[in-house]
Amino acid sequence: MADFAELSAGMIRHGVACAPWTLVAGELSANAALPCVGILGDIRWSVRDGSLTVGGARATERIEWEADQLPPWGEPEESGRVLATGSNPADIATALAAAPYGQEDIAIVFDQLDFSNHEIQSHFQWEDSRIQLTCFALAHPQHRPLFADTLADPDDGPAHPVQAFVSVGYKLGGGRYPCPAIADAVVRVLGPGLVVGQMIG
Repeated sequence: MADFAELSAGMIRHGVACAPWTLVAGELSANAALPCVGILGDIRWSVRDGSLTVGGARATERIEWEADQLPPWGEPEESGRVLATGSNPADIATALAAAPYGQEDIAIVFDQLDFSNHEIQSHFQWEDSRIQLTCFALAHPQHRPLFADTLADPDDGPAHPVQAFVSVGYKLGGGRYPCPAIADAVVRVLGPGLVVGQMIG
């Protein structure tokens, strides 16, 4: 848990993401095609506009005609509740200490990327508040395709089991994956040898 807290706080401390942050627990999917329109995106926007506060929850249901497809090719079933929000990265460790870490899926969603960071601006080309960075600590590993889009055959490519990871959901970028600033922040905590995947909605 200490490493995950350090990883999450590092997103702000190293100029990758901006506060406020939102801590969510529940049943989350590693393979939501575009997080900004999924359950965590809903929570993020709702916290931003004040319609959701600590203790509030959101849930999605799978669309019937996609019921036989696994995410990211089908709609994920997710549920999440807000455990804490804050602006100070130092408070993330305290919030996580009271969370059901290892028992439920955990996510820390940041308000937006930090476009005052030249590497962030250069990679994503222009500022866009829809770009969402999320740190995940899943209760159990989930298999994430190393490359996938919503039109691809699920059996076409390799997958990798993930449990703690960072996700950025966006359709555009500088063509280099991952964004160097994000990779550097992750390597500081988890070390080199990152497994990098690319998923396009």
